[in-house]
Amino acid sequence: MLMKHYPLRWAQCCVAATTFSLLAVNASASQTVKIGPGDSLDSLARKYHVSKRDIAHVNGISDPEMVLRDGRSIVIPDPPKSVTKPVTIRRSAAVRGDRITIRRGPNENYGRVTLLDHGAPLVVTANAGEWLQVDLATGSSGWVKQEFVALGGAIKSPDFRSASQNSRPNHIASEHIRPRRIAKTVHARKQRVTAKEKRRNERLARISRKRQIARHHHSSKHSVAGRPRHDRPEPAAPQVESDVLRTALAYRGVRYRYGATGGNGFDCSGFTGHVFRKKGVSLPRTAHEQFNKGKKVSAGEMKEGDLVFFHTTRSGISHVGIYAGSGKFVHASSSGGRVRVDRLDSGYYRNRLRGIRRVKETKSKPSPAHKPAPVKAPEPAVSEPASDSTESTSKGGEGSG
Repeated sequence: MLMKHYPLRWAQCCVAATTFSLLAVNASASQTVKIGPGDSLDSLARKYHVSKRDIAHVNGISDPEMVLRDGRSIVIPDPPKSVTKPVTIRRSAAVRGDRITIRRGPNENYGRVTLLDHGAPLVVTANAGEWLQVDLATGSSGWVKQEFVALGGAIKSPDFRSASQNSRPNHIASEHIRPRRIAKTVHARKQRVTAKEKRRNERLARISRKRQIARHHHSSKHSVAGRPRHDRPEPAAPQVESDVLRTALAYRGVRYRYGATGGNGFDCSGFTGHVFRKKGVSLPRTAHEQFNKGKKVSAGEMKEGDLVFFHTTRSGISHVGIYAGSGKFVHASSSGGRVRVDRLDSGYYRNRLRGIRRVKETKSKPSPAHKPAPVKAPEPAVSEPASDSTESTSKGGEGSG
């Protein structure tokens, strides 16, 4: 009687195993998402921890910088697994540069763990070619290119396993220490070293913060009015015909202040909203919301006064400015610390333009997007509006563009 039930039980086990394996495959399979307003390959790559080149390759996109159409279905491949190598070295280090990417493996195809700024403390534990495996102050680990790391001295951390193995017989023979007591002693030593490294990392972090504050106070004290806190030169403002641009350029030099919409400074969307409000056009508060207003314009049809939107540090649309003609735009720059003019084809903004919107019709002629005409005339003298005259003498602060 029992033999008759064995084939049935065997079949049930096979079906259960097959179902479990299919569920496991579906759980780890690629997923499909629909593109919404402000989405880009950069924002999708950060959200799902996959490189944008992998997303472009899976979806047959030849240009990873192209603007995605709203409503389009995009396949997100599985992110590569994190790579961890055994600890072979222990050297103190610090990040060299701003917004340096820490990745999950020794390759740019691996997803991002975090972004670190200049001076952030690290501990180098292994290397693979030009990549270094590092421990972060938060307790996580990742990989970073060697060119973005300033190496320090070696950290003395004894190998407790080998030390305990070599010394254990002598201790047992001379002092008759029990194995449990030896394990407790080794554990206590490990805790002391871990606490010492933690205090050292905290001290390095405090020193880094103090240096950043000192650099900020020094630049604020010794810089002239309207000069940015770094050496990036500002291009000359083009000759303009649009009343919107004349008003916008009148605020050059006003300090950047996150969350401000006038009075004591601007952030990027606060600046555009303030300028267009003076011309009778009401805009939403944030750059992401302003991106959904007005008429969509191609790069070849840009005119003075059009809003230009960028993807910078946050996902989606995170920065906005006003096109000024001749391949230039005026905006409240967090890195420059004030309202200034920059070029669309400059090193930072070249590949970050994500859209153009026209919220007010102007009489200016369209300006070519890729070959802007050179500026032949000197910068026009534009006086500051009376209601905002106190803003033009302010200087910038650090923030997110």
